[in-house]
Amino acid sequence: MHPVRFLFRSLEWALAVPMLLARILAQGVIFNPRIGPARYVIMAAAGYVVFAVVLVYLIAPLRGVVGHALLGDKLRYDAERWVATAVYDTTGAFVGTFDPRLDSKQDVNYTDKPIETADGYTANPDHKAIPVQSVPESYWQCLVYHEDRYLGGPLNPYGIDLYGVLKIPYSSVVRTIANKRPTLGVGGSTLPMQFARVIYGTPPSRDEGSVRKLGRKMKEWWLAPVIYHELTKGGDITPLKKWAANHIWLAQRTGGQALHGVEVTARIVFGKETEALSDAEQFVLASAVNKPIILMGGNDTIDAVRLDRWKYITSVRAKTCANALIGDAAQRAATIAELDRMAGGPPDPKVRLPLVKALETHAPQLAKRAHANPHIRANVLLPAARFGVREEMKQSFGFGWRNAVRGVTTTLDAVQNLAFHEKIKRELAGLDGREQGKFNPGWTLDPAKVGPDRKMPHVVVVAANARGEIVRYYEAGESAPYFGSPFARDAKTGRYDADREARHIASTGKILSAIGIANEGRDQPGTPYADPNALGGGLQANDTCARGQGETPGQRRAVVAFACSHNAPLMVRTAALGQERVKKLIDGFGFAMPPTDANGERTPPSTATVLGLTSGSPRRVHHMASVVLAALTEQGHRPVRAPTLVRAYDYIDIKAIEQAEAADPPIVPNTLIKREGHAMLKSLLSAPLCYRHGGQAHGTLKGLAHWCADGRPDLKLHVAKTGTSTTSDADATVDTWTAGAIQFANGAAYSYVVMVGTGSPRDTWARKLHASQANVPLVEALLNDLKDHAKAASPSASPKPASSVTPVASVAPVVVGSAQAAGPATTPSRPQAATARPLSKPPRDDWRSQVFQRE
Repeated sequence: MHPVRFLFRSLEWALAVPMLLARILAQGVIFNPRIGPARYVIMAAAGYVVFAVVLVYLIAPLRGVVGHALLGDKLRYDAERWVATAVYDTTGAFVGTFDPRLDSKQDVNYTDKPIETADGYTANPDHKAIPVQSVPESYWQCLVYHEDRYLGGPLNPYGIDLYGVLKIPYSSVVRTIANKRPTLGVGGSTLPMQFARVIYGTPPSRDEGSVRKLGRKMKEWWLAPVIYHELTKGGDITPLKKWAANHIWLAQRTGGQALHGVEVTARIVFGKETEALSDAEQFVLASAVNKPIILMGGNDTIDAVRLDRWKYITSVRAKTCANALIGDAAQRAATIAELDRMAGGPPDPKVRLPLVKALETHAPQLAKRAHANPHIRANVLLPAARFGVREEMKQSFGFGWRNAVRGVTTTLDAVQNLAFHEKIKRELAGLDGREQGKFNPGWTLDPAKVGPDRKMPHVVVVAANARGEIVRYYEAGESAPYFGSPFARDAKTGRYDADREARHIASTGKILSAIGIANEGRDQPGTPYADPNALGGGLQANDTCARGQGETPGQRRAVVAFACSHNAPLMVRTAALGQERVKKLIDGFGFAMPPTDANGERTPPSTATVLGLTSGSPRRVHHMASVVLAALTEQGHRPVRAPTLVRAYDYIDIKAIEQAEAADPPIVPNTLIKREGHAMLKSLLSAPLCYRHGGQAHGTLKGLAHWCADGRPDLKLHVAKTGTSTTSDADATVDTWTAGAIQFANGAAYSYVVMVGTGSPRDTWARKLHASQANVPLVEALLNDLKDHAKAASPSASPKPASSVTPVASVAPVVVGSAQAAGPATTPSRPQAATARPLSKPPRDDWRSQVFQRE
């Protein structure tokens, strides 16, 4: 009975003590006339103390538990919206971060106020922060020292600081006297309360009145316990520390973009990742809370404010942390000395010199903003590739890629690829001027002419090195058509389903025919093929691309059939290979067969291959070209993955990579292309470039005959194939294709694909315009650029043996100040991203009534 008696006695005291205190207060103060009017002041003070105690120790815990059940999902979703993805180029330079449109799963709010949606959801103002891998300890200690010294202790057990609440009346009196007008005082805003400001976009402002300020404070008190509960579940404060490192406003460009979080601010202000920050630099960032660093100067007044702010941060607040938190005298002295050196002047944004020059050359009106605004910088430097990188990650990991990827190193040199963009745009403008008469009304190839009354077909110009790393990437528009049609992307998961791809690959499919013929080993380049459209007069009369009317069946040499992309002889010869053998090649390269027709009949694989009725994305066609390149450069024993824009991931889940790779495994060329057939394959696929008769070039790529490797000392190999996809009207252009592989004399080798079109038979953009006209200038520009790229390539450019998965470390690009030249930087080798292909396959229209292919 003793424990029960003790419990009841404790309850009695718990009730008696407050009642005793209330009686003493009432008798001694409230109803004591001897005190006079002072009793009202004492009564108000006592009431406020009671309010503060109840708020901190009763309301806050209850609100945290109950509110978390209602708001926990929203907080987690908001945190996902705030995650930014760092982007580096292949040199290791920090290019910037993804535009919020690319980094938010559902919605983006560019304004500074919440937006109410029709379904009752509130989209609060966005900020974007690169998540830290680990919280810098000196930053955390200094931040807590300045902003929330009693966090988690008796005075602040649940996100609201008792001392801070009690301080408000005193500071109100002091500020009122100082301002000579009623002014609400300040109280200690805890870290969870500052997170509430981030969520609702309600930081303090100079024109904030007392009523507005009180309302904001009440809102922060109401939400802070919920945030604290979410971030400290199970007693682990690591999530709270990460929010403190990721979501607090630390710097701002003069009159513009604010930078949130340690990671992105460290890159812009100090040119470093957080792991490389010194104690002094960490103290500076922690001291910038509520006094953000001003990044760029302006007029004399702004410059003075900027310098004064910087000196206050470095010489006062940061030094306070150094003196209070560093116990070792020598370390403390060194840190203070570093802060003294830093105090001389505020830093300009750190950008590598080549990037500075590229910004000033290609986007002078945005250059200054881009220095301090990471997503504007990425938009300018990677105008198309950023869409491609995001699409590749979606295809590999689905919409959940944000949960695994905090940074991505691309395979592109941003400066070189931006210059390449300008070259392609000039070629497109020239094409538009020359071929405008063949365009359908409302279409253009000149990006500068696109507007409400003119649209542009998809334009893809992409090249990859022998390792499958994309080194040149141009796309017109924002839909990343290189990675497949939007119709083939699952709206729920974000993944790509190749079986849903409707874009026909046209006569680039004849590459499969060439592989099958070469594998069989029966034919030579001069082997005659039956051709019902041959001219009369024997083989020699048919050594050009001229076609007869079909009255007198004849023959045409194999090399001529491929050079001129004649359908009839190749359909007969490919069918002789056997449908099962051809179907194995289609499946092996990942192309989709045409659907069954209205009678339930399927197109024979040989017909689908020669006419290009198989479907695939430009990336899939490019992959086929890269496999051919590997085979013809004696690298056929090594796995060849689909060309990739991703050289390395930072903060990635290895299991996610393994799953993505398993979903779309690499192709080992020797399993599809026999070594003994290499010579024949090379002859057939070089014919469009190299075939000559009577001293004249006759191939479909005769406009690039000067790029034939024969007789050209700077080339070892060049094979290519064109294709033009049309509707049942053979003159109505849907897509023009060119796919090829080239190796220079120094060993540098590249595969490439060029595609111009809409991908839809219902949306033709030109008439009587084929790949030999639309693509040749673009291929020419690409090859000239690759020639320059090859000069800087290593003498041995063959790919290294591929391992299944390699460990992933964080990317640590070296960034120097904008006034200094940047030396070469290296980035660790990372596993490439893979493409996952779900299996659902919706019906498509009957090919017989919609599409035919011709050169």
